[in-house]
Amino acid sequence: MTIHVFAGPSLSGSPVLELAGVCPHPPIAHGDLYRLRPDAGDAVLIVDGVYQHTAPVRHKEILDLYAAGVPLYGTASLGALRAAEHQGHGMTGLGTVFAWYRDGRLISDADVALTHGDADVDFRAFTQAIVSILGVADRLAAAGRLDPAEAAKVVDLARSLHFTARTNTNLLASAGERGLAGPMRLVVEELRGDRLSDVKRTDAEDAVRSLLVENVLTPPGQGIEVPVTTWRKEWSLQHTPATSDPEGPTRRQVLACAQLFLPDFPDRHTAHVLAHLRPEYPEVGGDTFVPAWLDALTTEELVRRGILADGEAATLTRHDRAIRVLVRTFRRRSGRLVYDGIPPELVPDLAELAGQSARLLRLSSQAVQLNPKFHPGDIPTDVLDTTFAALWRTDALATHVLDRGFRSVEEFREQARPYFIAARAFVAMSERPAQAA
Repeated sequence: MTIHVFAGPSLSGSPVLELAGVCPHPPIAHGDLYRLRPDAGDAVLIVDGVYQHTAPVRHKEILDLYAAGVPLYGTASLGALRAAEHQGHGMTGLGTVFAWYRDGRLISDADVALTHGDADVDFRAFTQAIVSILGVADRLAAAGRLDPAEAAKVVDLARSLHFTARTNTNLLASAGERGLAGPMRLVVEELRGDRLSDVKRTDAEDAVRSLLVENVLTPPGQGIEVPVTTWRKEWSLQHTPATSDPEGPTRRQVLACAQLFLPDFPDRHTAHVLAHLRPEYPEVGGDTFVPAWLDALTTEELVRRGILADGEAATLTRHDRAIRVLVRTFRRRSGRLVYDGIPPELVPDLAELAGQSARLLRLSSQAVQLNPKFHPGDIPTDVLDTTFAALWRTDALATHVLDRGFRSVEEFREQARPYFIAARAFVAMSERPAQAA
């Protein structure tokens, strides 16, 4: 059995991460559980997680993994918070911090929050969390080294500071202004150095050791049903690896690669939409298909809504216009997604497409390495649009992206940015013969 441990500052430098049977991961973020490929019998322990500069781990992805038979545990920090929120719904909480949330002593997400470094400094903490201050204040009061009333004031003072401002220096300065310099110094001294007295670290280390010796009771995972919502489908598509390689491109990245670079994808998408609709509407796509609703919106209204390009209606028969309207407005129930997975017609070529996707995405990674100031998110939208319009040889980008299965120009831009360098290279190569002439 392997314990997949998502941890950062709570276990910075801890020897438990080097124990046999432990697979360490960085602090958990949204999508990490979809990317995880646990073997039978493995378990997941969530200790730390990120939630400001990126989305936090979602409740439904926790439920998804647990419903699939993987035991999940939470402790110490964000893991304790999520475990308290999932009591009886797919997660087991461990440790003191979890008990504080469970019993109502803690109610705020901010009580476990702190700032910390990245992996290059082993996720070292830069500020103190409320739970760490609370744990030390409790212990000092129980040992008679700190008056209980002063201990409560120290915790209240720390809570008055934003979690990003709870450095040792700020805590001591604020305490000095309120006549609590001595009590706060006692607490801070206990939390200096290797943080061995930190309740987060104690909880996390105890949880890892208990799980390794299987000294934890886990409620059965059977019977948990996770609603199949649009967001669940989108998150799964966005974060699940397309192949057995967990570091390879995701299903959404592979689908985007096909949408962006396969010359015949508009035809493929049209065929896909019509095939999806025909079981319920057999008349769709027939040679005489001209639905009554087509005349409900004028050509001007279809152009205004971005469903037809300006002047396009004059080039289409009524049958072809009906097909364009259907294809460009197609959504799966409940009305948000055009694709909620890799379409069946792409599955035979999935391995090849995944390889191509990985190669093209690597161009963007190499560009970032060569120029640290470059980031795909900073590409001006007009440059992005112009590049792909040139690649596709279209003057009507807004409707062409719909023909390629994107639900909007905004979704196209989101998916296209990581592939911009590749697209620009293809455009440059296509223009080279003309320049030579």
